[in-house]
Amino acid sequence: MKLLPIVSVVVGATASVFGQTIALGAPADGDMLYQGESFTAQVIQPGSPIRCTQVGIALAVAHCTDGVCPEPSERLGDVLYAGPWNPTSHPDGFYQNFTLNLPEYDATGPAIFTLTHLCLLGAGPIPLLEYRNASVTVE
Repeated sequence: MKLLPIVSVVVGATASVFGQTIALGAPADGDMLYQGESFTAQVIQPGSPIRCTQVGIALAVAHCTDGVCPEPSERLGDVLYAGPWNPTSHPDGFYQNFTLNLPEYDATGPAIFTLTHLCLLGAGPIPLLEYRNASVTVE
């Protein structure tokens, strides 16, 4: 049946069109996060003509071992926030800041900060699960 290749093309095209529904403004690659201290995570919604019904986000940090960081789709690490995301309009666009507290860990050093986002796209809707990362160092 020829339907499967057509479905694959449609799903691939949909993912590429809808692939930029969020961005991680902070922390950025190379930032330092300090155990026991608060820091700000910023989730940005770039301008997009696509309707995306927000389901929620998770913000997490996972330590890297021997220079290898876990894939977010396999392990998020320590979840610092999980819940709704309601970006508001600002002169620079739509975003929401989250004040997070990095607990004291046994491990320090290289880590990956991950933003996980779930939304429902379009009138269908189509679920979209996406990740944005920053390579950070935990001190």
